[in-house]
Amino acid sequence: MVLLTLQFIYGDGTSNHLTSLMQKAQQHLAQPNHQVIFIVPNYNKFEREIEILKAYQQLENTREFSSTNLQIFSFQRLAWFYTQKLPVAIHHPLQSVTKEMILRQVLIETSEQLRIYRGEIMNQGFIQQVLDLFNEFENGRIQMQQLQVSNESTQHAELADKLAELQIIYQAFVQKCLDFDFHYETVYQQFLNILAELSSETSTKLTVNEKQQLKAEFGHTLFIVTGFSDFSSEEFELLQHFMGYGQLCIDLLIDNPKKDLSPLDVFYPTSQTYQRLIEMAKENQCKILLDEKVKEPANEWQQTIHQIWMNANQNAQFDITQAQTFSIARVENPQEELRRVAVKIKQLIQQEQGNLRLRDIQIFAPDLSIYQPFLQYTFDEAGIPFFVDTPQLMNQHPLTDLLKSLFAFHKYHFRFTDVLHFFKTELFILDDLLEQEDLQLGHLQMRRMIDELENVVLAYHYQGNDWVKEEDWVLPHYNFEDEKDISEEIKSLQLQVNQLRQAFQQNVTPFVQKLKSFQTFGEAITTLYQWFIDCHIDREILYFRDEELANGHLEKARLHEQSWQALMDIFDQFYDIFKDTPFELDLFEAILFSAIDNYEFSQIPATIDQLKVNRLELIRANQTKVSFILGLKEGAFPRKFENKTLLSDEERDILANQLEHAQQLGANSKSQSLKESFIAYNAWLSGSQQVYLSYPMNYDNSQNLKPSFYLSRLAKQLNLNIETYTAIQPQVEPSDYLVSPRALIRQLNVLYRLTQESKQALPTVWEQLKDYLLKSNQATLAKQIFRSLNYRNTATSLAPEQPSQLYQNNLYSSISSLETFYSCQYRYFLNYGLKVRERQEQILSPALTGSYFHDALDQIVQQIISQTEPLTQEKQAELLEKVLIKLLGDSRYEIFARSKRMVYIRQQLEKTIKQMYWVIRNQQERGLMQFKQTELVFGHLAGTREAHAKGLTIDLNDKHHLHLRGKIDRIDLFNRPEEAYVSVVDYKSGNKQFDLTEFYNGLSMQLITYLEVAINYVKEELKRDDIKPLGAYYLHVYRPKRKFEEATETDLLKKYKYEGLFISEEQAFEVMDAQLEAKENSYVFPLRKNKDGQLGIVSQSKNKFYTNDEMKQLFDINHRNMQQAGNTIYEGKLEINPSLHNNKRACQTCPFKSICQFDALLPENRYRIIEKAVRDEILTKEDAPNA
Repeated sequence: MVLLTLQFIYGDGTSNHLTSLMQKAQQHLAQPNHQVIFIVPNYNKFEREIEILKAYQQLENTREFSSTNLQIFSFQRLAWFYTQKLPVAIHHPLQSVTKEMILRQVLIETSEQLRIYRGEIMNQGFIQQVLDLFNEFENGRIQMQQLQVSNESTQHAELADKLAELQIIYQAFVQKCLDFDFHYETVYQQFLNILAELSSETSTKLTVNEKQQLKAEFGHTLFIVTGFSDFSSEEFELLQHFMGYGQLCIDLLIDNPKKDLSPLDVFYPTSQTYQRLIEMAKENQCKILLDEKVKEPANEWQQTIHQIWMNANQNAQFDITQAQTFSIARVENPQEELRRVAVKIKQLIQQEQGNLRLRDIQIFAPDLSIYQPFLQYTFDEAGIPFFVDTPQLMNQHPLTDLLKSLFAFHKYHFRFTDVLHFFKTELFILDDLLEQEDLQLGHLQMRRMIDELENVVLAYHYQGNDWVKEEDWVLPHYNFEDEKDISEEIKSLQLQVNQLRQAFQQNVTPFVQKLKSFQTFGEAITTLYQWFIDCHIDREILYFRDEELANGHLEKARLHEQSWQALMDIFDQFYDIFKDTPFELDLFEAILFSAIDNYEFSQIPATIDQLKVNRLELIRANQTKVSFILGLKEGAFPRKFENKTLLSDEERDILANQLEHAQQLGANSKSQSLKESFIAYNAWLSGSQQVYLSYPMNYDNSQNLKPSFYLSRLAKQLNLNIETYTAIQPQVEPSDYLVSPRALIRQLNVLYRLTQESKQALPTVWEQLKDYLLKSNQATLAKQIFRSLNYRNTATSLAPEQPSQLYQNNLYSSISSLETFYSCQYRYFLNYGLKVRERQEQILSPALTGSYFHDALDQIVQQIISQTEPLTQEKQAELLEKVLIKLLGDSRYEIFARSKRMVYIRQQLEKTIKQMYWVIRNQQERGLMQFKQTELVFGHLAGTREAHAKGLTIDLNDKHHLHLRGKIDRIDLFNRPEEAYVSVVDYKSGNKQFDLTEFYNGLSMQLITYLEVAINYVKEELKRDDIKPLGAYYLHVYRPKRKFEEATETDLLKKYKYEGLFISEEQAFEVMDAQLEAKENSYVFPLRKNKDGQLGIVSQSKNKFYTNDEMKQLFDINHRNMQQAGNTIYEGKLEINPSLHNNKRACQTCPFKSICQFDALLPENRYRIIEKAVRDEILTKEDAPNA
């Protein structure tokens, strides 16, 4: 005869419950044909299974054993176990991902019927909220149609509306499952239905014989339930069945189950569970055996913890021995908190001499996200393998990024950011590279090609139709300031990026273009799967998996496998559910990514012996030998619960009053808060040998944090001091911080910095540790890092042979590059020596607009020069249009056709050009100068273009030469037999003026150099030596805003006055402006005609005029500056010496700040302050000094 019994095993957290349970199991298994089934929580089933089997092995006193009669299950796995054994038709339950896909479709289809939730449908997380609520109802054995409330108040009315909409969603969801021939019942619910048939006379699932066999098996089974403080309604129902058919033993963590407890008591949740189980047993007329208290002796210190936590008013005093097993600490920050843990773990393992392993130690925290960023680095540095027991989301895998990019191509028409994101997943590879014998080399080559592609795409803004058309890209080159011909490099780059573009256009573009043409979801998902196979994505996943395996990264390798398998599962289920659904792209995408974004992987520890990191709410008493509980700061524990479900706490209370005794809703915020004291109790007793509690004093922007209420209470009751641990300091005891040679490198580096700042010597013990380190296997890395201690941010001069290797024997240089040299020598070295370049981006930069203006004005002036007779207004307009249309066809300026915004900007630039044409014509008509040459190239520009004029050649030391090259925007000429004048005009997009101080110090050499070159050029052209300089000017290219009173053409012309330097000769003034009236200022030059008709200089502009001799002096100073720069360059001298003049810092526009790391706060980094040059001192010296 089978004896149906219920017995409770109970005891507080200081007791070893497992020993009593194993003895109970051993007694039961001693009888023939008997079996024991342990039921444990699902979240720690793996851990408890190992724990129980090991305990049974010790009880049997054997090294090796096997047992088929002792099994460990969670409630869910137990349901699976029995349903698979029975010869009944079991419907496979819907997976969560399938539910999400179906629910997404249901929500979209029912949206018109919804008022409250319509706006929530597309919000991230809403689907999960709905499914969580449905699951909550199922676990609580609550039928949706039961939930009815009256409209007696506003709150009730709102809840009634919510429930009505939830019922619409639920009914449509269940019906959709039936339409797809899916059964919504879980395996758990099916198992409960089978158990219900055991006591029923009628049966639809089991035969009479099968019933008898199952009853007989249950009759010989002892079910031991352990690790729970409460149960769901489904779990209570299952326990109720076990009471009726077998022997049930329930292990509860409670000190006295008979005692009446208030909601604030630690064991209140457990006592409520106990009372409900007793009632159920009585209702089922199950024999209740006497409760058995665990008699396993407790640790003395644990008993102290138990006593004081049960009584908030009780205090205790730890003796020295106990205090070593239980400590409380405050640590500077979360990272230092983890470092302290690492040190302590190493010390404990060393002290225990093999009796303590990493698997015997666990870390807990109420908020793991605080520590997540530091875990990997800290424990890798310490050489401690660890495992974080949290699920991994599939949407963090590159497969998801690849898939999302595919749909983004259609939505945003091949936006360049999406294309680059697609390639950077590294799952799409060229066929040729995939077939290489050395796959690793092929992938490295592909990675380099993607990097080059990114540079090109950013430089030329390729997007949209650029990825669709079959024609190869032709890369234009913005030849603003290059030292050499790079046409071959451009061709090679062009060939390389076009390989990727062609592969994309042939493999990706066709699929994206098909996205609108599918007829059904089944056709779409099948084509998508085939695209993955055709593009060898599966082979790429295998490659990356094998790479991780080869590197010993088992978890990462498993993640690749899981991600691919998960995606295939999603595709399969998607096809099964929606294969005949008419295709709608938005719905297809929404359902697919809803499934992917919520897909989670369970992780399995890669090795048995590793440190485990877990959430605090999953902690239990005596879970491990040593536990570290971190992050116990104020506000973190007890936790503050925020209700994030679809039902508020008030609404839950209303519904709870309508439920039957066997039904229950999930815990509300208040109920969750009441369990915090119970979690704290488990936490304080979680380590059977030692417990370490700590909190960070500083975190993020929060400073001087306080301990949590629970931690303060515990410290006060135990009369324990909270120890303080700061970051490492020179005076500390090394043993408190040493963890590994790798960590010692960092620690010594920090200590040396601290002692340098405080100007103290490092203690001897640390010096000895450094000596040890430099003999260890970390010596190479240590030496490299320790070099930083004496690092000064200064430039090192080049070796004697290096300048010639960088610049060749002769230096070919532009004026602007020499100005760069004088603004900062190190910037020159990086730019023109090492030829470091910023990544090009196609943006409307000043260089690009400047080039556009220059080319336009060049062509316009050339047209004017070529005309033999004056142009009519119509001809002028026609000429301008031809020039602008020609520029529009230039590949360098195709950015102006890239968008409507760019078209608008181009139109504004064209208006500026047309206005500048008018300005230039009017300026020319007022004077006697004629256009001589535009865009005059002198020297050798970019090493390929023919020079129109000779450049300047400067002799340098050691037979080196400096050859100046450049391009003069415009040369004007006045040529009469009696005299000839030359001037140069430099077009500037900014309002630039000639600054004598900047010129003298080498920062503004352009105008003087251009003027000298122009004079030499004209002398050679005209074969006459009496050519004089008229001046060198800047012309501001812009379209000024004008006030109403400045509406005349004269007012407009005044805004374009030349700035620069001018010849101070009265006979030259007439050449500059021949149309001045008496008592009138020139509209073009800083000149004025007095009442006597005599031309003179405007008084405010006298410092802009120079005599012919002074001009020659300026040429000499310029030559010396060039010579000085050239000699310094070839000497290899290098300095980080950015100039500072009139609050204008050279670093402001420097692209190399991240390389030179110039910091004015460092003693070795100082600006080169440019003192104001006094004109009389410069120009009266017979031999002007070097700049």
